[in-house]
Amino acid sequence: MKIKKGFVKRKIQDEYLVVTTGELSKTSGIMIQMNETSSEIWDMIEKGWDAEKIAKKLSEKYELPYDKAKQDTDGLIAQMSEAGIFE
Repeated sequence: MKIKKGFVKRKIQDEYLVVTTGELSKTSGIMIQMNETSSEIWDMIEKGWDAEKIAKKLSEKYELPYDKAKQDTDGLIAQMSEAGIFE
C-alpha cells in the first residue's frame, strides 16, 4: 500500500482533512474528513506499515481485541482504496 502523490493530510483545529493537491486536484477533487484514529492509520500507511502491523499497534494502544482492530483497519483501508488514494 502506498498513498498516491498529491494527497495530503492536514489538521485544522480538532479535525484532520485529506485533500488532493497539484495535478491530482485537477482531475480528482477529493476531501476526506478523518478522526484521530484514522489519522494515525494514515500516518502508519505513509511509513509503509501493512494492515496486520497497524491492527496490532491499535490493539495494544486502545486495548482492543486484535480481531476488532484488524476489522476496523481493513474497513478504513478499503474505503481509502475505493476513494483512489493508493497507487
